[in-house]
Amino acid sequence: MKKELTRLFKAACFLLLFGVFASPVWSVTDSHKLTLAVHPGTVVNINRTEASGSKCTVCVGEGSKMSCQPWAALAEAGKVSVTFTCTNPWDVFIVEIIKKIECKAKPCKHLVMPTDSQPLFEFNRTFHWCLRAPVRMTFHVDFSKMGLTQIAPSETCPDGHTYSLVALETTKNVQLGSFCASGTISGIQILNGGKVVLMVPGRQKLEAKDVNVFWGEDIKSLAIVNVGLPSDQSSQEFFSPDYPSSFPDDDLMTWNFNVPSGHEATVQFLDYSEPRCLKKEPGAEYKYEDLTVVRKLSDKQPTGEEGSFALSLRNCEMDVVRSRAEALGLTLHFRVSSIRTGSEEMCIVDLSKESSLSVYIAKKGTDSSCKLKLDSISVESIIVPPGKKSILSFRDCPEEDLLLTINKTIGCQQLRDCPSRPVPLIVPSLERCLPQSLNTVHWNLQAPEHGAVELWAYVGNLQQSLPGQECNSSVQFSVAKSDGTAIGQFCPGGIISEVQVHGNVTVSASPGNDLFLRRTFQTFFKVSFAKEITETYIFHIAPMKDVTSVLASPGWPGGMKPYSTASWIATVPATLEVHLSFTKVSQPKCSVRHTSIQVQTLGSREEMYSRREDEGGDSEIVIPESFYLNMSNCLPEKNSFSVMVEITPMKPRRLLLIIIVAVVGVLLMGMIIALVAVCVVIRKKKKQLAQQVSIYNPNGHSFLPGLHGLPKTMDNDDDVHIYDYIEDTLVYGHLLRDESKMDEYGKPAVDTYQPFNGPTDTMPLKDPEPLSGEPNGDADTEVGVYRPFVPPAETAAPASRPAAAQEGTDSQLGERLMEKELYSSGGGEGGSDAPLSPCSEVLGPWI
Repeated sequence: MKKELTRLFKAACFLLLFGVFASPVWSVTDSHKLTLAVHPGTVVNINRTEASGSKCTVCVGEGSKMSCQPWAALAEAGKVSVTFTCTNPWDVFIVEIIKKIECKAKPCKHLVMPTDSQPLFEFNRTFHWCLRAPVRMTFHVDFSKMGLTQIAPSETCPDGHTYSLVALETTKNVQLGSFCASGTISGIQILNGGKVVLMVPGRQKLEAKDVNVFWGEDIKSLAIVNVGLPSDQSSQEFFSPDYPSSFPDDDLMTWNFNVPSGHEATVQFLDYSEPRCLKKEPGAEYKYEDLTVVRKLSDKQPTGEEGSFALSLRNCEMDVVRSRAEALGLTLHFRVSSIRTGSEEMCIVDLSKESSLSVYIAKKGTDSSCKLKLDSISVESIIVPPGKKSILSFRDCPEEDLLLTINKTIGCQQLRDCPSRPVPLIVPSLERCLPQSLNTVHWNLQAPEHGAVELWAYVGNLQQSLPGQECNSSVQFSVAKSDGTAIGQFCPGGIISEVQVHGNVTVSASPGNDLFLRRTFQTFFKVSFAKEITETYIFHIAPMKDVTSVLASPGWPGGMKPYSTASWIATVPATLEVHLSFTKVSQPKCSVRHTSIQVQTLGSREEMYSRREDEGGDSEIVIPESFYLNMSNCLPEKNSFSVMVEITPMKPRRLLLIIIVAVVGVLLMGMIIALVAVCVVIRKKKKQLAQQVSIYNPNGHSFLPGLHGLPKTMDNDDDVHIYDYIEDTLVYGHLLRDESKMDEYGKPAVDTYQPFNGPTDTMPLKDPEPLSGEPNGDADTEVGVYRPFVPPAETAAPASRPAAAQEGTDSQLGERLMEKELYSSGGGEGGSDAPLSPCSEVLGPWI
């Protein structure tokens, strides 16, 4: 028994030790391990994707030489053991297989044979063939065995095999485009090298045909794409390099189109953008056998041309800074289609799942040779109704001979069933085989019972297209009642923020400056449904300060519908008044009721303005605040009712007048106060002087300055109050004092009359010298005539300010002038703050 226990103990210890040392081996064994065969000249990269969020690593080698990292680069030829530390590495890692193709001398020709590795079948694989030459040369990549079709960068190929071609332009790589196997592109010439890339999803077998690569003659373009259009009808789309980013600066890209005999080719630019240019301008150059034509991207491109041709897209020398800031660049998306002369084109339109969409196709002219068929039956026009699938055919129908119209219905029966949010009006997506000549899109808006339709601009406001206020946008929108009664034409901009219409409405989009509409254009209108309104039309407007806007009655110039009403609700800031001018008014002769034009401020029941067809009225009025403008029509017997008005908000003029009057009033009040003060002072002085009784005048008359003013001219016989002399003792005797008392203190005695003897140190006063030809003043001096007092020549000048005060004032003025000069010379000088490619392992920094 003891021996048995000892044996069991030894066995347990052995198992424990084996488990401790064998655990790393188990962990690797539980992971995913594979063996890869690396071919000469090939690099295999295994990279962990950041999106997986896994910490799984890839280990290269075995035993003590094993190295584990998030990535691995296998460049040595031979077999290598690769181990992943997770059980599902294909969900974490992607594999890149890179092969170099280098031409060192002429002739140079290689056969690219894509080969897959079975151990990597579960992984997403990307094959890179890097093309390099020691000198400038052109590589021809021949896809004639399978052909290619270019797709948009966001699209994927049906078989999962997506090709990409890259060209080397100076120091950067340029994406020539993404392609799918099977198509009309037979080959691509790449200047100075590049690479061919093939992406294959995991768990999908590599199915790729051989590709020939050889050296060719020098070219003048970044790349040349050779396209062989097939017989009968064909259509294929192409994209400029680096689409949707900008085509390289000042560069050239060429497509060679081989058009079969008896076919006509048409080029359509579906979408394009142009950069800011410093020199030249972008353009498309068409080169035929004996003709070269250069057209702008905005011009009409060739239609129905026979014979092969080359299309070259040329970029300008871009203003890179402004173009990047404005997100502008040269991009082009175009279609090239060809038809056999007299051939028939087929198109299947499936509207079986559409309950409110219909398609209408008609010939533009009655003399057109175009033949239309609907479900194999010849028709003059085609209508595909909602909920039906139809087969259309077009024989000898150029794009310009057809008109395509789309009708879309949006509505609800009850208000509670209507959409809770505004619905944008968008062009429906249709089959590409349909003609591209989209002429009109109608949105039929069906209001609920007892409801109304509300229209807004998708962004901003609306502008009514009127004389002097025409719409110049590429798309025109017409709004009408469902019975065809016109409301008006509108475009972006203006002061109309909302339009409300009683009943059903039809909004129609038609081309403005272009021949046809694009299949997609910016959403302009949005619509919602609301409760019934009392008027036929209501327009909400927000006039802008000092901007004159033109408005017209619905249906201008054809006139309003009988008995219809329209209201404009104008919201104006409280500090502004509105000048409203009726520029054009057409009045009918009414058989029932009257027409009416009324203006009424918001919140007021009184009308500011009223006018009927049988009455006159002012052509201009001033409205002090927000207001209503209401119009209603009668049942016209003759002529029609239409009105056009101009609205201009501005600051009130009466406010300015009040300010001016107030300022003038204040000035007048100040002048009156000053005048009163002067009069008071003068009156006081007169009262003081009024105490004198008489003043002796040697000229023979006297007057009282304080009481009587200036004397009138006296007659010779009027000698009243004239004294030859005055006897002092008789008149002033009671006031005389002793002469000794008068000079006691060196001053004259107070209250004692002293005769005036004039200044003792000057000459006696004399009358002014007589003018030449006049009698002598001394001889003919008139008695009793007032003369102004003339002071002696040496009379002292009026006293001026003290010198100290003058100096202080001058000093302060100098300081103020110096301070003004220092601080008004402008600010100082202000400074302003100036406000690994997959092929790199093989080709180095070259690509």
